[in-house]
Amino acid sequence: MKRVFVQNRELVVPGTLLAQGPFKNGRGTFREGSRIYSTVIGLVDIKGNLIRVIPLEGPYIPEVGDNVIGKVVDVKFSSWTVDIGAPYQATLRIQDHTDEKIDLIKTDLKKFFDIGDIIYAKVKAINEVNNIDLTTKGMPFNGGPLRGGQIVKITPSKVPRLIGKGGSMINMIKRLTMTRIIVGQNGWVWISGKKEELEKLAIEAILKVDRESHTKGLTDRIKELLLDRLQELKERGVIEEIPQLEEEQNGEEGEEA
Repeated sequence: MKRVFVQNRELVVPGTLLAQGPFKNGRGTFREGSRIYSTVIGLVDIKGNLIRVIPLEGPYIPEVGDNVIGKVVDVKFSSWTVDIGAPYQATLRIQDHTDEKIDLIKTDLKKFFDIGDIIYAKVKAINEVNNIDLTTKGMPFNGGPLRGGQIVKITPSKVPRLIGKGGSMINMIKRLTMTRIIVGQNGWVWISGKKEELEKLAIEAILKVDRESHTKGLTDRIKELLLDRLQELKERGVIEEIPQLEEEQNGEEGEEA
């Protein structure tokens, strides 16, 4: 018999019975006979026949297809070692960064990425001994390096809340703080703005989402925080005007019409 005992996005604890029947159990779960149980405190994620639990705490556990932000920690003969906040470091090979024919004898890979550079990559493969392969092909900015800006780290399981439905939360933060923001599924967030005060404001909002992600009315509180801080920055002469959200602009246009 096929049966699910929990709701999608429901908070569960270790030992919670999740489902019974021909489901595929993913990370954060274990199978006992035909039944699937949670192994961690986290949020249930049901996609088709796959059931997994996304941990509320703990290190980032990568999955193939994840878009991640990482820091280059070593440059080797034909690859880079990258810290993505996982229990194991990842590898980006030269052939997974460029299709250009590279003479590795004559070429120093530091001309592409050097130690300390921040890159944006996709998890390409993970093998049975947890070797993680990355690729930057097809990624924005060809993977980077992401120049300037600041990195803030949040709990990986809070990333969907930071992004919001249809990108609503992160787009609001971007627009009101006038910053460029890239969110990695590993919980690393890159923020770059023309003014340091606006970068700091974006970081303040992002960390508030991380702390209060499971509370009601969060979007309104983030909006209120941003508008209050922006008013202070305007009074100090840091900014000239407070950006308007699209919904507010649409409302004004309707009134004028």
